[in-house]
Amino acid sequence: MIGLQELNLAYHYPIVYWNTACLIVNAGADESVEENKSTDYGKIATAISQMQNRGINISLPLINTADFGFTPDEQNNRIIYALKAINGIGDDVVRLLLENRPYSSFGDFCVRMIDTKLIKNSQMIQLIKAGCFVELDDTNRQTTMKKYLETYAITPCKKLTFAQFDRMIDLNSKYPFIPQSVVMGIRHKYFLDYVLAGRWKPYVDSKIKRKIPKSGYHDRCFILDSDAMEFFKEFYSEDSIVGTEGNSYIISEKKFKKENSMFLEPLREYMASDLALKYYNMALAKEAYDKYASGSIPQWEMESLSIYIEHHYLEKLPEEKYGVVNFFELPEEPEPYEFYYRTITVQSESGEIKKEVRKFPKYPIVRLAGTIIDKDKDKHLLTLLTTHGVVTCKLPKGQYLYYDRKVNEQQSNGKKKTLENSWFERGNSLLVCGHRSENIFRVHKYSDTLYKHCIFLITNIYDNGEIDVKTERMEVEDKHG
Repeated sequence: MIGLQELNLAYHYPIVYWNTACLIVNAGADESVEENKSTDYGKIATAISQMQNRGINISLPLINTADFGFTPDEQNNRIIYALKAINGIGDDVVRLLLENRPYSSFGDFCVRMIDTKLIKNSQMIQLIKAGCFVELDDTNRQTTMKKYLETYAITPCKKLTFAQFDRMIDLNSKYPFIPQSVVMGIRHKYFLDYVLAGRWKPYVDSKIKRKIPKSGYHDRCFILDSDAMEFFKEFYSEDSIVGTEGNSYIISEKKFKKENSMFLEPLREYMASDLALKYYNMALAKEAYDKYASGSIPQWEMESLSIYIEHHYLEKLPEEKYGVVNFFELPEEPEPYEFYYRTITVQSESGEIKKEVRKFPKYPIVRLAGTIIDKDKDKHLLTLLTTHGVVTCKLPKGQYLYYDRKVNEQQSNGKKKTLENSWFERGNSLLVCGHRSENIFRVHKYSDTLYKHCIFLITNIYDNGEIDVKTERMEVEDKHG
């Protein structure tokens, strides 16, 4: 009966309905199943990647078209990605999105969903990364993201004053924009703050019996330390000096601030300029973009959808240069190129323990490159999305645990600080070496293998496809010996 029903669907309806039904089942995304309440992103990513490998078109989750689950688009012969399957978008949010559509424009969506706080900032960023607005706003998601962040993620400064001085310096350390001509003004601003945060005491003129400050009740006198003395002698006159204590000057706050104000004038003029305000707000926007939206479009898709829609992150990788091969072109049972012998301990049927010398094959070791879309801690499996399709990698237990663990450091307060996360987080890209065995890629190497390590973490990919890799896990020094 099930076979006849499936045949009926495949024969009487466009094939996109059959493909969608298969995807829903394989991804465990059948909303009619009561137990299916959580989203298994790894399972979804694997199912979709297998579909894509067969040439089936998977569309972005368009905000006015996508549904709770995967839906067939007969007119365009494509499967539209499910809103529920977007990372960070829960069932309640999906229902809100569906209840309030259609949306006439990106601005209309923001007014109805963001201004009313129905959708959180983090959820909106995921929707943009997932490509929900490519038909409603701009085909370039980065343009939409920039528009959103400039409107909702930052509050542009209208006037730059010394109230924003520390923030301006912080932004300048990340995105330099302050001209060299005001650097000395910045030093004098720091010097002013340093002096006024130091030791101070009322200055009492010994000739006057009343114990009052020499310059008035509202003046304070500060004792300069050795660091302040050095800077003071280099740039300031003696006009503000009201006394000494040992080798240190005692200075009048009022007179010192008056002289300091002259040094601050170029900085003050710069901060009051339209150019400084423009660069400050540009730096604010850049900081927000780096915080919420750094990375490429493929990285956005992996983060929000757990798959690549437009193109694979590693599609430009020069595979021959890095010894990377297509898993699906490898023989299911590789031919050994030689054998080696190893002594092992075995137990006979009678219970006798003895040692035997056994012969083991050595298979050609090759490399795969791919992005992690799922893992199984119990079976020590990694699911890699390569540019040629989805590959399941089997690792030895010890090796799996070594690369999957977090590297923590014990702090003086007793708490742990994470120095390095697991290399096996979803979205990380790897180079792995080993050999194919039926439908599994067994990760390992021999002592004479060309590659020193089995696992390489890809940390960066350049426009020409070349990559930077990390070969060693971070080590923590044992402070207890």
